Parts: sequence; C-alpha cells; structure tokens
Amino acid sequence: MRVEGTCMERVSARMTVLMIFAAIFVVLSISKLAGIQLKNHDVYMSKAEDQQTTQVTVEARRGEIYDNNGYLLAGNITEVTFSAYWPEIPPERTCEIDSLIRLLGVYSQFTIPIQRSSGNVIIAQGVPWEFASAILDSVSRFSDCTFATRRIYPMAENMVPVIGTHNENISQGLEYYLEDFLEGTDGVSYFQASGWAGYSAVDKRADNILPVHGRDINLTIDSRYQQIAQRELEIAVEESGSEWGAIVVIDPNNGDILTMASYPVYNENGSLARNHCVQSATEPGSVFKAITLAAALDANTVTLSDSFDCTNSFVEIYGHRINDSHPIGEFLNLTGVIAHSSNVGTVELAFTMSDSLFFSYCESFGFGRKTRIEFPSEQAGILQEIQNWSGLSKANLAIGQEIATTPLQMAMAYGAIANGGLLYRPRLIESTKESGLLRPLAESPARRVISAETAAEVRSVLAAVVTEGTGSNAQVRGVTVAGKTGTAERLVQDGYLSAFAGMVPADNPRLVAVVIFDQPDYDYRWGSALAAPVFQRVVSQILSTSPEIALGEAFPIGEMVAIGGEL
Repeated sequence: MRVEGTCMERVSARMTVLMIFAAIFVVLSISKLAGIQLKNHDVYMSKAEDQQTTQVTVEARRGEIYDNNGYLLAGNITEVTFSAYWPEIPPERTCEIDSLIRLLGVYSQFTIPIQRSSGNVIIAQGVPWEFASAILDSVSRFSDCTFATRRIYPMAENMVPVIGTHNENISQGLEYYLEDFLEGTDGVSYFQASGWAGYSAVDKRADNILPVHGRDINLTIDSRYQQIAQRELEIAVEESGSEWGAIVVIDPNNGDILTMASYPVYNENGSLARNHCVQSATEPGSVFKAITLAAALDANTVTLSDSFDCTNSFVEIYGHRINDSHPIGEFLNLTGVIAHSSNVGTVELAFTMSDSLFFSYCESFGFGRKTRIEFPSEQAGILQEIQNWSGLSKANLAIGQEIATTPLQMAMAYGAIANGGLLYRPRLIESTKESGLLRPLAESPARRVISAETAAEVRSVLAAVVTEGTGSNAQVRGVTVAGKTGTAERLVQDGYLSAFAGMVPADNPRLVAVVIFDQPDYDYRWGSALAAPVFQRVVSQILSTSPEIALGEAFPIGEMVAIGGEL
C-alpha cells in the first residue's frame, strides 16, 4: 500500500511541475504577445509592411516645348526593352521566347529559333510604347520588360541651335537653361504583394505620391521661319567657307524672337556648338553706321540735307588714315554717305557729336551689356568706356570697329529703328503650361532710345541703301526693304565679317533680320556679296509662308460690304 501511495505522489509532483512550466509558458507568451501588440506594435507592423510592400518610383514627364504656332519642338516618347534571363527559364519553355520574338517582328534582335546562353539577353530595344502595349498581354512571364522615356526632337537639327539637347546624362542649350521649368518631380507608388505569385495591387492605404510633371513651354520661335533660315545658313556657310553663320529674325513691335539660326550645329568632337546669335560677339562693321546716323539725327547735330566731303576718299586722324572701301570723289548728302557706305562721311558725321554724347547713344541702344534673353552663356559684347578711348576710338566706333556686338544685340537695335524708337528686351519664352493652365509671360519691357521722327528718317536712308546703294542684293520682290550691308576687317584676328541687317516693309516694318558670316573666303567678304543675298532668300521664303507681313492683315469681306455698301 505504501508503494502505491508513493507512485501517486510522484505523479502528482510531476503534474505540478508541468503545470508550473505551462503557466510560466503562458505568462511568457502573453507577455511576448503583449509586447508585440502593444509595446512594439509599430515596429513589427513596419517589418510586415516592408516584407509585403514594394515601393516603385513613378517617373515624372519632362515638360514639352512648342513653337508660337503650337508645333511640338521637344517631346517625350516611351520605349520598351524586352529581355530574358536564361538561368530562370526551363529548357522546355524556350519556345515561349520564340513566340515573343515572333510577336516583336522587326523590332526583335533575334530570329527563330533563339539559341540559349548563360546569362541575360536583350531581345528587343527601343520598341515604341504604342506597339509594345498591344502585345503585353501575350508576352511570356519568363521574359522581362522595362520602360524608359526618351527625348525626341521632331525638327531635328533645325531646332537644336535653340532647343539644345537632353538625355539622361546631360542637358544643353535651352533644355539646360529651363531645367527648373521642364524637370518634374518623380512620384512614389506602393504595391501590396498577393498570395498569388506574380500578382500585386496598388496599396491604397499607403502614402502614394503622385508625380509632378514638368511645365510645358511655348516659345516665340516660329519653326517654319527657323527651318528656312537654318537651311539657307548651312548652304551659305559651306559654299563661302565661313567659320560660322548666324541669322536672327525678330518682331520689332514686341521684341519676340522668331528665328535664332546658327551653323555649324555641332563641333568636330560631336558636342553642341555655341549659338552664335547670342554666344558670339564680333566687330559689326558698316551695319553699325545706322546707329551712328540715328545718334546724330536724334541729337540734332545734322540734318538729312547736310553734305560731307568725300572727295579724297580718306580722312586723316592723328596721323592715321581711314579710307573708303572704294573711291567716291565727291560731296555726298547724308543719305548718300550711308547708301554708299562711306567711311569718310560717317567719321565726319560722328565728329559732329561730343564723345560723351555719341557714347551715351551707343550705350542706350544696348551695346556693351547683355540683353538678358532667356538663354545660357549670353555674351555682353564690348563697348569701351570713354576713359579708355584713344584718339581714333570715336572714328573707329562710328564705322563699327573697336566694338563687339552679338547678332541679337544688333537685331534689337535695328528693331528700335524699325518700330519708332523703342528698344525692347528680347523675348524667347511666350508662356508656360502647368496642370493644364496656360500662363502667358509678361510682354517685354521697352524704353525709348530715339524719337519716332528720327527712326522714320533713318528708315528712309536705309531704304535708299537697298534701292540705290550697296544693299541692292537684299531687294525682295513685292516688298520694300530697308537695311545696311557690313564688311568688317577683323581687328582681333585675321579675316573678314560679312553682314546685313534689314527690315520689311521699309515704311512699316513688321520683321527685322540680321545675317552674319564670320571669316568667309576672301571672294565672299563683302556684305553685299554674301549676307545680303542670304537675307533676300530667307525673307522671300518667310513672306511666302506669311504674306500678311508684307500685305497686312486680310480685310474681312463682310466688313467691306457693310462699309462700302457693295464689293
């Protein structure tokens, strides 16, 4: 009996120990669960979400660029790359990759049957999204597809001098200057993993961030004019052997830049060449004589009826002779001085003004400082302060030497002559567009540099340059032209500069164009021989595209009937 009691006691003791351990386990478990659910709830929840959630960057669309007519100049295209990683594809499923190749057709880099390799293989690259999206449902799950956005330029090299270029590595030109406008901010989406392999869904509870797309830009550039100018410029530079050429076309009545052509487009190493309209400054030569004329007329130091002695074809200043490019041998009135591009007469004209007065007019026309155009690396040019002048400086300045200007600066100065005396700040950006809202930029500010009467007198003289003088090769059929040729012998380096600056129609200009060729071959050095004919060809084609520039706005027939009573 004692033995039986002892056995029961042992069993009871073991049960007690087990119950104690069970109780301890339960307490510890409850404590652990309490720690997970209460104390460390956020920590474990975060770990769970990290394991079940995938974060995906949603690429923002780069802003697009349009011309003033709404034509696309720089846009975006989505392309797809298809690839396969052979170690993860069972041999018996190779036929699915063959099927993909058949679906891709001409975009595939392989033919059927494809040969297996040891690693990853690109099957197709640069497949347009429109094509790829139609076959995605039929693509094997053993293949991978990635998406990328590429910048496209519908007008190719015709717009590169203005737009520049952009890729994933670098931005150049306007693409670089407007980076803050064009570049968007990428968004973030969270995907919740599903129990079914290969499937996931957007986690609506997550803090998804929508991408902020870049702002679209509307330029003042007219792509039709740009293409005309760029084509003619390329032909002329190649034929004349020039180092470079530039053509600026502006609307003188608001300062809008319509064309900013520059050639060559690329350097020999393939990098983007400078846009010489803005980024190169040279001695302008005789095209500057219009500024000398405007200054003297506006200051009332001369009148159009005054005459100047050009009989000797040279003028001597401090022992230095300044010659005419061709013998004149007679007295010329002011119109004749400019029409025949007499250096002698122009120097005499400049000496009717004091140094400070002449300098102040040159400065007021914007020379020697940046125009503040919305474009990178603009050059300010050179206009020497009076305290740095030599005895020859005024004479040299009068005929466009001892000064350096950009083609854009000269175009804006001629724009002031064209519009009645107002110098505008050039405008390249017309408006921006963000979230569907168009935001026009303020019109360019302007300030008066000469009187309207002076501007009209200068235009009449410049019209005579084209009809009677050195600018005859710039005549455009069906419209009057006012302008000035320029042939500058470079002081900084050997060679010449061929230039023409003009406006149409002469009596009421609605377009100003400046054409510059740097260091052409000797036979092309004259502005009348190279720049003026290019001006004529470019403007003729622009007027064919937009005849309202020469003819004025069309008069509605309905109004004609109402006003006149009959047609």
